Amino acid sequence: MQLLLDTHTIIWYVEDDPRLPGHIRRMLKNDFNDIYVSLISFWEISIKSRLGKLSMSKSLADVVSSLDDNYFQFLTVHLDHIFCLNTLELHHKDPFDRMLLAQALAEDFALVSCDDVFDQYEIQRFW
Repeated sequence: MQLLLDTHTIIWYVEDDPRLPGHIRRMLKNDFNDIYVSLISFWEISIKSRLGKLSMSKSLADVVSSLDDNYFQFLTVHLDHIFCLNTLELHHKDPFDRMLLAQALAEDFALVSCDDVFDQYEIQRFW
């Protein structure tokens, strides 16, 4: 299965946060799943950290290194993602989440997120 992680999922995974359910943690460690992390999430983490809206015990570089060490794959932004973003209904207005949604839809990935607003879109979501 191909899974794209929402930003909070990434943070909770690398921070070993108990808010990340055990079954999701096991899903992310399952070698049969391809786990993707969007560069959009790193952008979001960087911006929110600099604005004081997010505090983490690890630096952004350490987060990236930890994900790389666990064989997560990094997803860049492609024109297909932006074209998909342009077609989305405005059920969700957060620009980072909308881009993650567009990437998941364009790539036919399931999204791993606790945010149930994504259920208003035709996407498979795990939580």
